[in-house]
Amino acid sequence: MNTCKLSVSKLSISKKLPPGDPDWKKFNSSFDNMLLDVTGIMQSVYTGHAISTQHKDHWRTSANYICGQHIGLDFDTGDQNSMISTLAADKFISKYASFLYTTISHTPEAPRCRAIFVLDQPIMQAKNYTLAASALLWIFGTADRQCKDAVRFFYGAPGCDMLRIDKVLPLDLVKKLIADYQETGEHQKHKTETNYKAPADQEEVAAALQLIPPWSIDYDEWVEILMGIHSGFGDDGFSLAASWADGKQGEVEQKWKSFKVGGNVQGAITPATIFGIAKRFGWHKGIQ
Repeated sequence: MNTCKLSVSKLSISKKLPPGDPDWKKFNSSFDNMLLDVTGIMQSVYTGHAISTQHKDHWRTSANYICGQHIGLDFDTGDQNSMISTLAADKFISKYASFLYTTISHTPEAPRCRAIFVLDQPIMQAKNYTLAASALLWIFGTADRQCKDAVRFFYGAPGCDMLRIDKVLPLDLVKKLIADYQETGEHQKHKTETNYKAPADQEEVAAALQLIPPWSIDYDEWVEILMGIHSGFGDDGFSLAASWADGKQGEVEQKWKSFKVGGNVQGAITPATIFGIAKRFGWHKGIQ
């Protein structure tokens, strides 16, 4: 029987915590590292306990990542594409997923579903986990792109509908998917980026963005980059943001509209934030 290294929250939650909720700190420190079989994981989810990758010091942050042996994909289109029956018929899911379940925000009118893949071996490095999740997201264009950071958690869903598929995703296949994603997916993304001609006042930022793969950074950093463009150029920067971000249909526009006209809190995120991230990918002043 295959077992999985993961962490499970002690808390049973019946609804999502809103941003800024005082219970976030308690929730973030509530995860215990465990070794569970698929039945144990499903029972945790069914009783409302969130799951995440293993991490140290009881604090869920990428710096504390230990290992990850499951990958989750969220399907939240609110139509038949996010129904258990539809996803169960998918060839990849039917061959490699462990189970499907309706998420905490699912309703019959707006179905939402999650697919959980258990790997035959854990991924030991945070950056490789992010690449693995990004590669799966590349395959499934309708899945939520947020679900790729190394310590991403997935809410449980008390009393949810579940379908056990009981398959395992081999790590060797994941490595192949990563290679295909990097060779094909990244090439397509960079091609899109280079087709966009930035105005003169945005050229240096555009050059830095060409070095940052939008699907290989944490979601929070992805948002920070959009905020940095917005902070520096206002609505004149939207085309630059959209050409780089590679979001789902309408995703970049929706996030862009949520930014305040006066900028982010205390102007903490600026175009300088973009350059700081780009340095990790080889950027230095003068690259064009």
